[in-house]
Amino acid sequence: MENIGFNNDVQVGGKIFHVQTEYMEPTEKAVSSVFEDGRLIMKKNVDLSASQPPLQIRNEVSTLHRQMMQEVEMMFFISDKVRTIRHASSNYKLGLLFLSRNLFEEAIDEFRKAVAIDHDFAEAYLQLGKAYLKANLLQQAKETFAEGLSKKDSYADLHFYLGYTYFLLNQPHEALKELKRALEINPSFIKAQFWLSYLYLKTIVDNLQDNVLPAKIERLNEAKERLSKIIEQDSPFKSKYIQLALDGIEENDFEKVLSALDKAAEDGDVSTETEVENEFYLKFMFGGKGKDDQFIHEYTGKLKGLLTKYPDYPDLHNQLGIAYLIQCRNLFLNALEEFRHALTLNPDFTRAQKNLKLAENDGKGFLILLRAILK
Repeated sequence: MENIGFNNDVQVGGKIFHVQTEYMEPTEKAVSSVFEDGRLIMKKNVDLSASQPPLQIRNEVSTLHRQMMQEVEMMFFISDKVRTIRHASSNYKLGLLFLSRNLFEEAIDEFRKAVAIDHDFAEAYLQLGKAYLKANLLQQAKETFAEGLSKKDSYADLHFYLGYTYFLLNQPHEALKELKRALEINPSFIKAQFWLSYLYLKTIVDNLQDNVLPAKIERLNEAKERLSKIIEQDSPFKSKYIQLALDGIEENDFEKVLSALDKAAEDGDVSTETEVENEFYLKFMFGGKGKDDQFIHEYTGKLKGLLTKYPDYPDLHNQLGIAYLIQCRNLFLNALEEFRHALTLNPDFTRAQKNLKLAENDGKGFLILLRAILK
């Protein structure tokens, strides 16, 4: 089969993005990627059987390519819309969307707007700090996490990320204090368990010993115990590398230990899979998708798919409930249109007049409820 591929630049938001889409015949997938200055921003794969006619494959690859170009344009279209209102939650959700797509400058700008509107928005401080971390602005990250804790000291995630930032800044005592505080608030916090273990092992490698740190043997035993428990849990860290680290401890090979933990942590911050709600909210509220039944149907399908993997995630059940309400809202609006169309055909149709009046009066409460939930 001939090579099937498309390349285009999209200029939007004062930037130029390159969209590249191609059909990978060996894997039977169409792969579309968006780059900014050679850096991957977003990527989407679509299964395409090689048994299809070449022209059909080409058309589907072309469709995917156009969709990805539209996705880039949609992000900045929504950004322009959000800029016209003063709503911290919308800035926050847009920041999350930019952050998930490695657009750190835009994410930082949105999170800063969110905390400027709502000074007590702890989650926005958390994500602003994480955006600074992604951009390798460690000092700004440290200050942001600390400011967030001044608003909500009981927030384990803020303590964890402040501790992690201190770790990156090579300030082990400050890191120890914050990681321990995170675990006091949430003893089952796997990320805090992992990085506290890493911190203890690194202080052993660096031969640190003082009256702040526990004794070397205590650090070693606690690190082993915590890492062993992480392997037994559903964790974002790669268990095979954690096992290599444990083997290295037994072999007294601490270079092997830290190398293995670095590999274990490579995907340790991947948590955006369950955050489809943010993109949906922005497209629904600002992207003109409010009455797009196919768009809402696809969103509910994604949520149901995620719930098969994460049946105990309350956020997903909450999002699916909202999606069902939106489907009800669209069906309700369709019903109003049908009653009105009936009256257009027959202005004296008494039953349609009655149904329309009842629906308009009683439906106001439902629409007010939905707006309040989405606010």
